[in-house]
Order: sequence, then structure tokens, then C-alpha cells
Amino acid sequence: MVKINKPKAARTHEGAKARPFALEQELRRALMSCMLWEDQFYEDGVSIAERIGALVPKVKPESVAAMAIEAREAMKLRHAPLLIVREMARHEGHKALVAATLERIVQRPDELTEFLAIYWADALGPMQQRKTRAVSAQVKKGLARAFAKFDAYQLAKYDRDGAVRAML
Repeated sequence: MVKINKPKAARTHEGAKARPFALEQELRRALMSCMLWEDQFYEDGVSIAERIGALVPKVKPESVAAMAIEAREAMKLRHAPLLIVREMARHEGHKALVAATLERIVQRPDELTEFLAIYWADALGPMQQRKTRAVSAQVKKGLARAFAKFDAYQLAKYDRDGAVRAML
């Protein structure tokens, strides 16, 4: 007997039927509704970050950049837009918008070092030894433009110990 293939219905994390989203909608939903790396009811924070990272190269670069800016300026999210720009820097089609997007979403001096911590987070080897990974040219341009927005007082105010520290 012949079996007819039926498309699988989209499911929620709990297993209930759901309406499937377009990739851009899925990225927007994941980005705008999360506090990055914090566990939610059905999904842990690490898998949310991985899902966002996997969706970025599948969505048009202009849309991704606009979402990152909206997440920072309208939704007041701090870390998720930085992760979006990090993922944009990884993919060839998205690299052209990295500098302008990074300049726009960095609004506090400590976000410069937070971005670098996110940028280098995956550069740890099996023994937690930092592998050398150069910062891309577009990231350097974006960080330089963002750095120029702050004065000496603002930079000194956010000078704290962390994974990456600004040495002024």
C-alpha cells in the first residue's frame, strides 16, 4: 500500500501544534522576546542564542541589521543585538553592514568590551585557552566609530574588571 507523505506541522517546545513562521519572523520573535543566555520556561538560554545564530545567515542582511538596531533602540536590549552583529561578522553577505550597525547599537562604553567578549567567546579551546582570532576590519571600523562617541568621563565611569577590559 502506498503511503502519502504529509508535511509535518510546526510544533511548540511543549509539543502543541503551532503556525509556522517565515525565517525573518522567527528571528524577530527570538530576538525581541529574549534576555540572552537566560533560561526561559521551555528553552534554555544557550539554545536560544544558538537558534538566533543559526537564523542570522538565512535572513537578508538589511533586515538583520534593522532588527538589531530596533532591538537596541526600541526594545532596550543590550546583549542580543551585540550577538546579532557578531553573527553578521561571521557571514560574507552580512559583513558590509557590520560597522554601521555596531556603531549604532553601542550606546554605552561598557558595550565595547561586552561586544569583544561575545566576539571572542567561541575562541576558547578545549583547555579554555584563548585561541588567537583577529578582529575583522568591519568590526574594527564599527568599534572605532562607537568609541569616538564617548568622552573621557564616560569611559572612566564604565572601567570595570571583566572578560575584556579597556586599558586607557
